[in-house]
Amino acid sequence: MCANAVELIDPLSDTRWDSFVTNHPSGSIYQHSCWLKVISLTHKHVEPLCFIIEDEGCNIRAAIPCFIVKSMLTGTRIVSLPFSSYCDPLVDCTEDFVRLLDRIIAEIENISASYYELRVFRRAGLMKDDRLRRHNYYKIHVLDTTEGFEKARISFHKKSIVSSVNKSLRCGVIVRRGRSEIDLRKYYFLHATTRKQLGFPIQPYRFFENIWEILHPQGYSTLLLAEYDRKAIAGAVFFKYKDTVSYEHSASNQKYLKLRPNNLIVWKAIEMACSEGYHYFDFGKTPPENKGLLDFKRRWGARMYDLPYFYYPQIKGAMSLEQNDLKFRLFRSIEKHMPLPVAKAMGRIAYHHLG
Repeated sequence: MCANAVELIDPLSDTRWDSFVTNHPSGSIYQHSCWLKVISLTHKHVEPLCFIIEDEGCNIRAAIPCFIVKSMLTGTRIVSLPFSSYCDPLVDCTEDFVRLLDRIIAEIENISASYYELRVFRRAGLMKDDRLRRHNYYKIHVLDTTEGFEKARISFHKKSIVSSVNKSLRCGVIVRRGRSEIDLRKYYFLHATTRKQLGFPIQPYRFFENIWEILHPQGYSTLLLAEYDRKAIAGAVFFKYKDTVSYEHSASNQKYLKLRPNNLIVWKAIEMACSEGYHYFDFGKTPPENKGLLDFKRRWGARMYDLPYFYYPQIKGAMSLEQNDLKFRLFRSIEKHMPLPVAKAMGRIAYHHLG
């Protein structure tokens, strides 16, 4: 291979890949082979591929990992990356990004895909290409934990955060780490019921099972459960990689929300992040219409950033839909009124066409 030529590799088997992701400043858990393996094993309709540029020594110099997503309902497209909050291009200059984009566009035409979607966080400044359409919709909140928990907690809202956590502790709520698949199943029951109540499609159990079996043994994920009177009343899944802990999935029993278990879980998670030396706590993406969730994250002292998604040749697909869109609201209404077993089955079907 010649330097500067764009090549294709399999990031699940190329022994250079994880080291490259770890050492690149924009490398995140979403580009790591462990996460790519979770996606591949959970969703059989997606196919990983990775576009790279090598240097003269055959080391990876720049890369954009992708998945081909195939669906008879929503069509074929290339996404960086499906089922992930963001996937910054692992590039250091606009010239390398343009070369990689050229090859991705050629691949779109080669496989007759309908569009390319690139989910960006930190590297939006390098996306200088008139062929891309920028969609500013989602927001992301990040708390700086570099100086430790005592410094971070100064920014917590006294009434809605500190007082709520104190109430949770007074009521006897405890938070512990999940240790077994039994704990994972406890979380999944909360997850399924919460998603149904909100009208969102329910992720299949095998998704969390793969996270447990692939990420957890590597120390890349942690499950926290909040318990009251020996009953799991809330839970959350966190990813841990390099300098960041990411708040990925959360669920709770609505009957116990007055005990503020979610607040206590986040408090304990930030404590965990600080004690283990992580510098940032990522609260995850939020649609701008969800004012309650935006306020919740802001009250922890987290700073809000844009999370732009870029499209070629046009903005389209499920991730470009805003939550006040008629199609989105109709689907949520239907989901809320389904029996739980039916909602789980529909979730498995829906996720086959999402990403």
